[in-house]
Amino acid sequence: MKPITYQGTTFTSYQKTADYIGITKAGFAKRYQKYQAHKISLEELFSPENFHLTNPITYHGKVFKNHPEAAKFIGITLVSFNRRFKKYELGELSLNELFHPSKYTIYELPSYHGKKFNSKQEAAKYLGINQNTFTKRLRFYHEGKYTVEDVFASTPYMLKMRKTKSVPIHYKGRTFRNQHEASQYLGIAQSTFSMRYQRYLAGTVSLDYVFRHGKHRPPL
Repeated sequence: MKPITYQGTTFTSYQKTADYIGITKAGFAKRYQKYQAHKISLEELFSPENFHLTNPITYHGKVFKNHPEAAKFIGITLVSFNRRFKKYELGELSLNELFHPSKYTIYELPSYHGKKFNSKQEAAKYLGINQNTFTKRLRFYHEGKYTVEDVFASTPYMLKMRKTKSVPIHYKGRTFRNQHEASQYLGIAQSTFSMRYQRYLAGTVSLDYVFRHGKHRPPL
């Protein structure tokens, strides 16, 4: 490589320059080719960060400070945007094609009791369910149909239990807003009431059985 002077220091080899920056020799070689082609500046050539991810991009007057910001604007993942950007740099995509909206909606992952997930795949694996099932739950969450607890229910049965616990229950002219209210009225544990109610939903016991208290059902 031709000698390059940066901040008073002259560099004459790929390896020494790469070591100075803190990147691989191959990574520096790619940067150097772009620098020679006048695609990046001297500062970008010696940037200790991945300048691809931090280099500002302007689209229709809007300035995106980095790739994550641009990816979020489009509605695609950072990985997808980086793939597009490589094609854009090679001249295979136009700027409009680079910023073409996604055909799919990217749903933001909520945290769960302080735990954050980097991807839907990671969250699905954590729960032990397939990714398609998790994606459906996530869509329902963003549509307001599910709570965070519903999204992260570990099994379909647990999810069903959660949903039935919040459904109003009608018994002899009285309406209980949820299982918690019904169990309080009966004076029994909610877990006990839930087990009874699941048996009722399965058709093995009557609603009268669900609302019994001990050996006898309390009067309404």
